[in-house]
Amino acid sequence: MDPTHDPDGKTQSADARRFDLGRLFAAGPLRRLADRRLLGETAAIWLSRQVAIETGARSAFHLMPVGLILGIVAVHGLGWRPIVAVAGTSAAALLLAAWRLSDRPTGRNLALLGGFVFLGAALSLAEIATTRTTVISGTATTRIAGRVVERSIDDRGRYRYLVDIAATARPLLSRPPERARILVNSRHEPFEPGEAFYGLVRLGPPSGPAYPGGYDFAFSPFFDGLGAYGFSLGAPTRAPPEGLEMPQPDQGPGTITVFLAQLREAMTDRIRAVIPGPEGAVAAALITGERQGIPEEVETWFRSTGIAHVLSISGLHLAIVAGAVMVLVRSLLALSPAIALRSQAKKWAAGCALAIAALYLGLSGANVATQRAFVMLAIMLAAVIFDRPALTIRNVSIAATLIILTAPHVVMTASFQMSFAATAALVGAYRALSEAGRQRRERRDRRWAKRGPWVHALLAVGGILMTSLVAGAATAPFSAYHFHQVAAFGLIANLLTMPLFSFVIMPLALIGSLLMPFGLDALCLQPMGIALGIVLDITEWLAGIVPDQKIGLVTGIGLALLAAAILAVTLLASWLRLTALPLAAAGLFLAPNRTPPPDLLIFESGKEVATIEADGTIAFLRKRPNDFVAEQWERAYAASSDPPPQSGRIRIAPACDAHLCSFTTPAGLKVVWTDDYRQTGYACDHADVAIVARAIRLAACRSGAKLVTLRTLRVSGSLAIRRDPATGRPAVTYAIAEPPAPWNRHRLAPWPESWRKPKPGAQSQATDSAAPAGAATAVPTSPRGRAPHAGPARSDQPAARPGSGSTPEAEAGEDQ
Repeated sequence: MDPTHDPDGKTQSADARRFDLGRLFAAGPLRRLADRRLLGETAAIWLSRQVAIETGARSAFHLMPVGLILGIVAVHGLGWRPIVAVAGTSAAALLLAAWRLSDRPTGRNLALLGGFVFLGAALSLAEIATTRTTVISGTATTRIAGRVVERSIDDRGRYRYLVDIAATARPLLSRPPERARILVNSRHEPFEPGEAFYGLVRLGPPSGPAYPGGYDFAFSPFFDGLGAYGFSLGAPTRAPPEGLEMPQPDQGPGTITVFLAQLREAMTDRIRAVIPGPEGAVAAALITGERQGIPEEVETWFRSTGIAHVLSISGLHLAIVAGAVMVLVRSLLALSPAIALRSQAKKWAAGCALAIAALYLGLSGANVATQRAFVMLAIMLAAVIFDRPALTIRNVSIAATLIILTAPHVVMTASFQMSFAATAALVGAYRALSEAGRQRRERRDRRWAKRGPWVHALLAVGGILMTSLVAGAATAPFSAYHFHQVAAFGLIANLLTMPLFSFVIMPLALIGSLLMPFGLDALCLQPMGIALGIVLDITEWLAGIVPDQKIGLVTGIGLALLAAAILAVTLLASWLRLTALPLAAAGLFLAPNRTPPPDLLIFESGKEVATIEADGTIAFLRKRPNDFVAEQWERAYAASSDPPPQSGRIRIAPACDAHLCSFTTPAGLKVVWTDDYRQTGYACDHADVAIVARAIRLAACRSGAKLVTLRTLRVSGSLAIRRDPATGRPAVTYAIAEPPAPWNRHRLAPWPESWRKPKPGAQSQATDSAAPAGAATAVPTSPRGRAPHAGPARSDQPAARPGSGSTPEAEAGEDQ
């Protein structure tokens, strides 16, 4: 009799059939072939058990952040643009259906996932629609009146001010940005947050991607309200010049922001005064979040050794600070037996730790990593106060959901992705270790407690090793995708430096900050500087002997599969987490971008041009290319070779005169570059790609050559050009899609400067009769063959540079 069926032919219970899998594989090949149906039934039973385990663990809760993330990625990454009302209605309908399908786990989970996907899309689209940032449409020199929001100083002594712009004059900008970050290189009395700021400045928009598919540097500034970067032409003043009025003082919540900014700047100045040099700059970054003063070489050491995460205030810093506060408060309460016996010291300590963490959040500027860490920490401390489990993967999902609801666009940033990947992986690893050792924990603790402090030291080292390994593995795919590099030996650097950060540097930073109002902070800050000096010595030594692993471009599908593997292994509670193995294998196979590199790269400024040689090295047109752009190209396309230092980068070696260069790419494309608009005809007649670094009106070459001008680059962004092997003609890939995303729509707007005749009796906004030099220019013709908009035309601006936007790393400094 077949043991899986009763005499009536009915299937027995799952418990009676669970042993048939062993019999099935113990039988011969013919028997297994005949019992394929039995194998399918057994697999279905196994799957239903795993689903039951997930239901018992309430894993469906994690569908909320996962679905929201998928919807946001579909909007920002895939260009999905449903109507907000339709997306919201669909989300409500699917979530209602999930509630009605409570007795059907599979259908309920699918409806939940779909509902949160539509909700994420609706939130994303609503955020785009309600973001009112005005991004300046081109470079402009104007006089501004505004108020300082933030102030920072870099390692070269230059000040950078975040300024809320209230008015512009001489010329009056037709689309003035509400906020700009301005570099001041001239000697001046530093401005404090909240002070009025007047000056002649050169403004420009954030740049687009350095290459097609690269990170768009206009994305985050758009949602942060930052509409321009620039630099001051001369020292700014506190007195308004003619044509500008005093901006209104901040009111309401703005005063709190100004107070926190002033406190942050005062603490930063004090820290750098006590700890001079790079150590003081790193100390300021750890305490107040001010990173501008860190020398570039120090940041390079930290990045190449895989410990750059310590420079950004995140979970590590908040956890150390909160832990130190809890230990300190509980120790102080324990000094009084009456208080210790009559009050719950642990809950009081958790409340104090939460208050200090909130102050730390405000002082640090509240970036995404710090917000995530604070939300996570607040949930954990609240759990301690209410006697609930503190460290659970559910808390990670709650923190992610809260941040997504407040700022959906952060899902697309490297900070959010790496921060939550590391946190989820660490909590998941902690959960796995806890489950594995639960049965032996009591006996093991008694045995290890008798072995003295060396065992505890060994546990601490093991914890650092596990933390570094798990967090490094979880963040590696995102580091590879966004930065095209992986710190292969980050485990060693973390092992050597994390004990100093955990047990010396951050506790001293906390105590020193608390002692700062009493003038006793030097007692802690000076030893902290010595410890940071040791860290810098270690990172410099490791950076010199450990190679920087550049891996080139990574595909989006590869990153998605690897991210899915991380989510599967951390969020699932049953054996279904083994699905992470095929997902990770597929992700690793599909991650490398095997598309042949382009023959020619052109940055949107029109100045930076490069070719990619057969051996993968990049040759530049200019003797001294922009270092930021060159590094972007080298990391993306020259991963197989070690690029020479900036002073020794390879040149194309073109035939050049004063204003014209001619060369041929390795694939055979003839290229002519010129910054003299009178050479346009020659460039068109003698090249396959004619690059005219001027804002000329001509949109196409009659010869059929591809014409690239500052007008076309303004709309298209940077270009990657290949030689089509079938036709021999240039095949162009554009960095800016058409139609452009909302954060790039300023590229279609008229030129920013305009002159308006003052109304009789009104205060003159532009008293300079020479204002026509700033009048609006013609609208650029789209490089795809159509005019994106109409606008007034001027023929007196051939030297305008509409594509020369600036990046956070190089804020228009090249024009000084």
